Amino acid sequence: MKKYLSLFIFLFVLKNIFGSGFQINEQGSRAMGLGGAFAGLANDPSAIYFNPAGITQLCGTHLIGGATLIIPSSTFRGPFPSITESAMKSQVFNPVHLYGTHQILDKLFIGLGVGNNYGLGTEWDDEWVGRFMTVKTEIRTFFFNAVASYRIMNEVSVGFGYVFGYGDVLINRKLNLAPFNSEPSLNLEGTGYGSGFIAGIFIHPIPAVSLGLSFRSQVKFDFEGDATPKNYSSQFKDMLPSGAITAPLTTPENITLGVAIRPLKSFTLTADYQYVGWDSYDKLEVKFKDFIDSETGELLVSSSDRNYVNSFIARVGTEFELNKTITARAGFLYDRNPVPDERLDPTLPDADRMGLNIGGTYNLSENISVEAAYMFLRFAERTITKSLENYSGIENSNSPMNGVYNSTANLMSITLGYKF
Repeated sequence: MKKYLSLFIFLFVLKNIFGSGFQINEQGSRAMGLGGAFAGLANDPSAIYFNPAGITQLCGTHLIGGATLIIPSSTFRGPFPSITESAMKSQVFNPVHLYGTHQILDKLFIGLGVGNNYGLGTEWDDEWVGRFMTVKTEIRTFFFNAVASYRIMNEVSVGFGYVFGYGDVLINRKLNLAPFNSEPSLNLEGTGYGSGFIAGIFIHPIPAVSLGLSFRSQVKFDFEGDATPKNYSSQFKDMLPSGAITAPLTTPENITLGVAIRPLKSFTLTADYQYVGWDSYDKLEVKFKDFIDSETGELLVSSSDRNYVNSFIARVGTEFELNKTITARAGFLYDRNPVPDERLDPTLPDADRMGLNIGGTYNLSENISVEAAYMFLRFAERTITKSLENYSGIENSNSPMNGVYNSTANLMSITLGYKF
């Protein structure tokens, strides 16, 4: 019984801690105001993230730094046939962005930056119907970027860089020990590291048009953590998993093609298509460092199919320079989610979404600027009728998490810029 309870619990806890809802592409207020359509424009230091080849447009030294407030909201109605609605607790997240570029030689530029490429979380009431699936999940990552870009000719630049990632995870849920009248909780905390690369090309075929193509590689995190059961009677000590585990998780590769068109000197249109290779998350494998498989006498290794599918984000933006002091922006995005219906659960209540963006720049001087942006994200209502996820917390129970998810998010960003 110990073997199967532990296996079931760990697969339940870890399975959905990544998804498009946890990918943070908001790496600067200028790009956010354009709906993220920035790979073909790439004219501030956040190009280190969007398209490193674009930093060859930034003569001298340029610095930006800021943060984005993200306020998500989700509800779940169900499980069918129940129509009871549960609401996620209010939370505020503040991912940061800090990027800088410097021109070393006439044609050679370098850049350094850090951003929270993946993050956020969910928290539900301790007694809600899905408490055996999740109560609280938090993910935080820091991606450190070091890039170099070279202007091959006036019309063509290339860029390449190294990416180092750090992540930490906190997961909490209740355990169902039926028929015993006991619901202890299980905490899982872990950290992981990984590395990858980013590359890009930036082309000016004609003065009024620029094109960008960027590639951000997968980053494989090898998470190591500890499981800690809490609030349980001593009679259950040998039944509940505890101790060290490891779990590799791989972020998807991103390929972005962008274009910027300037029909007027003061007016710019941008568009991006971003491919996101979520099929990298086809399964979850958990290795137990302290748990012996009673059948094999070896440390237990367990796997769970996730079967995420590749997705995309389509973006458009517009920028209008009102005068030398003020620039206004607006944008729109459509983000296709990668999570199959049968694998969706409230750890990550993901869905296709649309985003409406506005933003602007105010130049305090020739060297100092303040930029701000706002985005409203509306997730499509998602009705799940063939869930393979079990809300009862009891193995082989016929308790599918079928129901209706609704989510929105408000995002507000501010960025300070300095150049010399």
